[in-house]
Amino acid sequence: MPPGPPLAPVVQAGAAAERRRLGHGLALRPADADGLGHDLVLVDGRQLGVVEGGENLAQGLAVALLTAPGTDPFHVRFGFDGLRVLTQGLTPPLALEMLRLSVLRTVSADSRVAEVLDLTLEETGHGTRRWQVNVVVRTVLGSVLETVIGEVTADD
Repeated sequence: MPPGPPLAPVVQAGAAAERRRLGHGLALRPADADGLGHDLVLVDGRQLGVVEGGENLAQGLAVALLTAPGTDPFHVRFGFDGLRVLTQGLTPPLALEMLRLSVLRTVSADSRVAEVLDLTLEETGHGTRRWQVNVVVRTVLGSVLETVIGEVTADD
């Protein structure tokens, strides 16, 4: 009997594999102190900046948290549905847990994320109802990415 295909997928190594599997794109930076919008990054004042690999994945997750679901006509399931959670009239602890689950759903929906290892929301200031999103994921390449992907808010 001839041998069958290998049981484990072949793991591509190096920056080229990261670029291919985790993507590449234009670099973005927060447009203002609230981080609610992003601007393109210029390198030397004349060339667009580029991100790739894990940095591109982290940037994509941050953009997903700033995008309302259904607003991208080419990917209607893309985005963060936290506003719906925050308008349900839940108790603060339950609202926070539902918000965390909504962030978890957004992060795990990215096809480059194989597994979410840890996700925490850290309050950024007493009584501000704003939380910094910290996430640790295992990528489809098997590498571990730990990053702050943004901030969610429950300000009225």
